Amino acid sequence: MQRQISILPAIALMAIALLIGLIGGGLLGGLAGYHYGSQSNSEATVAEATASSPPSSPDTGSTSSNASTQTTGDIVAAVNPAVVTIVSEQRSDFGPSRSTGTGTGMIIDTEGHIVTNHHVVDGADSLEVIFSDGERASATLIGSDPYQDVAVIKVDAQVPATITFGDSDKVKPGDSVIAIGSALGEFRNTVTDGIVSATGRSLDTGQGYRLENLIQHDAPINPGNSGGPLINMSGEVIGMNTAVVRGGFGQPGAEGLGFAIESNTVKRFAEQIIAEGRVERPYLGISFRPVTRAGRSIGDSEQPVLVMEVASGSPADEAGLRPGDVITAIDGTTLDDEHPFLNVLYAYEPGDTVTLTIQSGRGSGQSRDVDVTLGSQSDRN
Repeated sequence: MQRQISILPAIALMAIALLIGLIGGGLLGGLAGYHYGSQSNSEATVAEATASSPPSSPDTGSTSSNASTQTTGDIVAAVNPAVVTIVSEQRSDFGPSRSTGTGTGMIIDTEGHIVTNHHVVDGADSLEVIFSDGERASATLIGSDPYQDVAVIKVDAQVPATITFGDSDKVKPGDSVIAIGSALGEFRNTVTDGIVSATGRSLDTGQGYRLENLIQHDAPINPGNSGGPLINMSGEVIGMNTAVVRGGFGQPGAEGLGFAIESNTVKRFAEQIIAEGRVERPYLGISFRPVTRAGRSIGDSEQPVLVMEVASGSPADEAGLRPGDVITAIDGTTLDDEHPFLNVLYAYEPGDTVTLTIQSGRGSGQSRDVDVTLGSQSDRN
């Protein structure tokens, strides 16, 4: 599926950095990031599909809250062997040169499955894992989901340890946490600590959807920490680090604003990727772009989408949607900056019937409700 990164207005932007390290001149550093803002002018492609309850998979842990008498050193000693550095290489389209990035991963079962961020492995032609003791092994991609930034890779090697997932629903602001990751790629298995600042956060990707189910914390994290664990004081993983806020254009620099995907989300998505090779999301069958309106007032957060194309035989086609229609709501949820089209759509599963509120571009412009039974990714074939 194609994705286009939009050029965003340089007003009230936050600089959100995805924590992947880049290799350059023999030193691992750099920063791959997006500017995330409150608007997007990008055109998305066919709203295709992928999200539902995953089947069971390897035993990836139990649940509890911070109730341990272990020291920080004890916790790190137990978890550290299950934290790996991931090196991804991508061939250049212009000759034999390669670009190399680094991130972090967590071993989740004895079969060699490792969970990390989608942006760590996206576009990689080859993957290598470096264990905490320096041993190396090649890895293969099992599957990934760009919309929640979760991926699973696998090594065919004996693994030294596995992580235990905790219950992120029990995480509270003020809880102590530990982060482990390959800071700048060069400083593997770096340990930092802090507290949970907030739960239930989301970040605008600037690509037509928001990254959801995030834990905000102040444990220092850096490029190379992507995919690394956020750990509670019982030694359980309660989040996967993915981004930091650095401040924006014309804004003061920010500190202590790290974000991790909640462990319950990571575990659920990882299990489905292992079982199915992907995360199944609902398929509507349109291409679309956000509607831009001149004179949009401050506080006007509505963000309807314009239907550009309708795939023949798709659920949208069968429901009568046509190019030029404008979708303003799904099941009564108005599309706006906090509820982008893809996030609202992907809250449903294949087979669900939803009501789209449509403003027709083919005449009167009056609103009407259209019931659509969502398909699945296989419907595209």
